[in-house]
Amino acid sequence: MKKILLGLALISISTLPSCKKFLDKVPVNNLAVENFYKTSGDALKGLNAAYHNLQRPGCYNSRIWMLDIIAGNSIVGAGGGTDGLETQQAASFATTSANPGVLDEWTAHWGAVLDANEVIQNVPPIDMDTTLRSRIVGEAKFVRGLAYFNLVRLFGKLPLIETPGSSIDALKMPRADVSKVYELIISDFTTAIQSLPLTYSGADLGRATRGAAMGMLSKVYLTMAGSDPSSPYWQKAADELQRVINLGIYSLNTNYGDNFNPDKENGPESLFEVQYAYDPKNSGFSQDAVCSMRSEFMGPRNSGITGCCGFGWNQPTAEFVSQYEPGDKRKAITIFVSGDSIPGFSFGTFHYNNTYSTTGYNVRKFLVTNISAQTTFADDPLNAVVLRYADILLMFAEAENELGKTSDAETYLNMVRERAGLPDYHGLTQDDFRQKVYKERRMELAFEGERWFDLVRTGTAIPFLKSLGSPNDAYGVGRGNISQTNLLFPIPQTEMDNNPAMAGDQNAGY
Repeated sequence: MKKILLGLALISISTLPSCKKFLDKVPVNNLAVENFYKTSGDALKGLNAAYHNLQRPGCYNSRIWMLDIIAGNSIVGAGGGTDGLETQQAASFATTSANPGVLDEWTAHWGAVLDANEVIQNVPPIDMDTTLRSRIVGEAKFVRGLAYFNLVRLFGKLPLIETPGSSIDALKMPRADVSKVYELIISDFTTAIQSLPLTYSGADLGRATRGAAMGMLSKVYLTMAGSDPSSPYWQKAADELQRVINLGIYSLNTNYGDNFNPDKENGPESLFEVQYAYDPKNSGFSQDAVCSMRSEFMGPRNSGITGCCGFGWNQPTAEFVSQYEPGDKRKAITIFVSGDSIPGFSFGTFHYNNTYSTTGYNVRKFLVTNISAQTTFADDPLNAVVLRYADILLMFAEAENELGKTSDAETYLNMVRERAGLPDYHGLTQDDFRQKVYKERRMELAFEGERWFDLVRTGTAIPFLKSLGSPNDAYGVGRGNISQTNLLFPIPQTEMDNNPAMAGDQNAGY
């Protein structure tokens, strides 16, 4: 299960906490960088601190999966009123630069960039095993590439910060064009591919691998291709995805649910997961925690089947549920519907009914109950899957179709469908295939944080969300408000105020 031992404190611009092993806490900013990076052990601690940013609420602990709410798969639900107001505003496309959820995503991802920069600059001079040194720098570039990739998709132009800087003022840089940001992302993943091993074992299981970097680079190319059928990035994506497939080390789990089972993590379908573990000292709300709060958030409200009670967030809409084809095995794993039950609790069997949510449905996919794993309040151990082989197959199918190889592409789409218990597709036109693969991605990767990015890159966000209701959908969510402005988030106003080099360069419409 959980193998990677993550540091617990953010590396600042000029100082580094003495990060120890998993769950050990020490005062922040108690050791200057120049006095820290002396040994291979120091290098690993600094790297683990960079990874830890991905665990934070602003990244994969909450804000990334909440993008599915904005994408129309679900609503906040929960307690109603002002509960999750920042996410309600984002889903109604009424976000402002003061939105705290947007600030969460900005700061957590920038923490990963800054901590990775410390490693990239300070590890090369260390007298240590050269292979390990190259690997550590490659992992840091993977983390930085992933953080920048999320940031550029959410915010567009970004400051390009590639070194730690000697002062706060050194980090006050203007926003660079998106093309320049993608150049850095491609460079980082390319270096990672050259530096990282194919697999790990023992205590290193869960770190970024060569396949993870290849897969993420493929997704970068697919994103850059966008909805342009003539883009050269389709071929780049297809070539890189073919290389991932040719590695021969990944396969689909026979059981779709194994991807979300805390006892079967980092399995044959996994390319990269953000690692979580039960944390006896924290809940997932803590910035220092190594546990997740996703199960608590999504558990049916006041059901008592999670570590505490269940918050009832992320309630799937009836429109989303209607998209399941008859016989789709993923449905029962992904969502609760009336009549579902789980035995074994102290109070007996839990019976789900539609009064648990506004929509009549709850997400089941990431549920970690207090009978299936050690967990307490907002403290579940389930990893967040960032990239898995089903995604690779679907991306390859999409790229091959755009390159005019629709018949070949059907093979890879059908591999995913067969696992779901669905019939194969044959003889589709290129446009029909395009729509089928978009839908398959929606159902296969539901609530994993991919849907919003897919809608934006394919140019379908505005027409799809407007189709759910104008101005409001059935749940009173203002999906119909979406416009070109909303395809990017605003730069948080506090960041605009703190960085004069970005003055006057807010995203259009905010």
